[in-house]
Amino acid sequence: MNAPAASAFDAQLLSSAAADALSSLRVAGDKAPQLVEAWVKAGNAAAVAQAAEHAEGGARKAARRGLNVLKARGVVVPEAARVSSVAGSKPAEQTEAFLLSPDSMGNVLIAITTRSATSRGKVVFVYLNDSAGVHRVDVGELSQSQLKDALAKALPGAEYKAVTVPVEWARRRVADARALHAQNGVPEPLGFSRAKDLLEPVPGESVAHPFDAEGFELSSEDAADMVKESAQLHNLPELRGWFPEKPAVEEVFALVGKGLSDNGQDPSQEPPAEALRDMLAEQIAAATDRYFGPERRARLVVALKDAALSALSREGEDRALQIAALAKVVSEAGLITNPPRDIPFLRGYFEKAVSLLAMQNQGRIRIPMPPRAPEAADAPAPTP
Repeated sequence: MNAPAASAFDAQLLSSAAADALSSLRVAGDKAPQLVEAWVKAGNAAAVAQAAEHAEGGARKAARRGLNVLKARGVVVPEAARVSSVAGSKPAEQTEAFLLSPDSMGNVLIAITTRSATSRGKVVFVYLNDSAGVHRVDVGELSQSQLKDALAKALPGAEYKAVTVPVEWARRRVADARALHAQNGVPEPLGFSRAKDLLEPVPGESVAHPFDAEGFELSSEDAADMVKESAQLHNLPELRGWFPEKPAVEEVFALVGKGLSDNGQDPSQEPPAEALRDMLAEQIAAATDRYFGPERRARLVVALKDAALSALSREGEDRALQIAALAKVVSEAGLITNPPRDIPFLRGYFEKAVSLLAMQNQGRIRIPMPPRAPEAADAPAPTP
């Protein structure tokens, strides 16, 4: 469609000064790009320059093309005037950080963004693991609504959302994860150079976890009492997907099968339900002690604090206090005193895994049974 002639717009719109250019475009509505083309034809360089700098959509594209036309004609194009807000000075930029609760392996998402309340902002998404380093880095420019959508899509179907965390703590945690790459001689993923302004300055010292500042402090006795019901915490969306690694679960089943075989169970017959239940309970307790060694327990405490921040914003202080009690008991656990097997939440890892496998197999649990040794009567006769 051909652009309307300049006469299609009144003289006031055609002669718009730079300060009035944006309001004139709003008056033109859907014909804003055509108004820009009329300005170009009329040589209104000031209005065109203002549109090229501050307009949106088709009007801005038309203005940028128009500037090249005017320059080719030898028209002097003035610098675009600064547009002042009626409400006052331009809103100050602010830097924010967000944390998405970790999965059972301790993988978390940290996002840091700098933006004003009225404009798109630069954001970096860092996917990391405190024991392995950084998995991925994404950098872009998003509006506030786009940032919200991106954080929601980072874990599709999750029943919890990212929570705000202190920027200094987020930067320190990212920096600590990056340091693992240098220690282990593993290259960093691409993207950090583009996000330098968001990830720095990094605090020179470690920064306390933000959950520690919430004031959920308990004595060891009170925490131990609260943790008796900690298996129920597996129902929280943040903790529902926490399972032991697959080899640890397979080892439990293998040891259950060996134990049943050692007790005379025929591998061709299904073991009695009571014997299977008792052997499973015994091996789950042993597996819990093996699995939750000192390093894993230390990582779990951090992950629990991450999850507690998320649960606090949705479930309230009572639930956060339960997680705080669990984190304290886990941090004080040991194989001699307070072994992991005595913490219901930790045993719940394996109990939950067994229940899930049974549900997937129509209520039955497949136990690998080692072959029985040959009966004495079947053994070959000794050589005289």
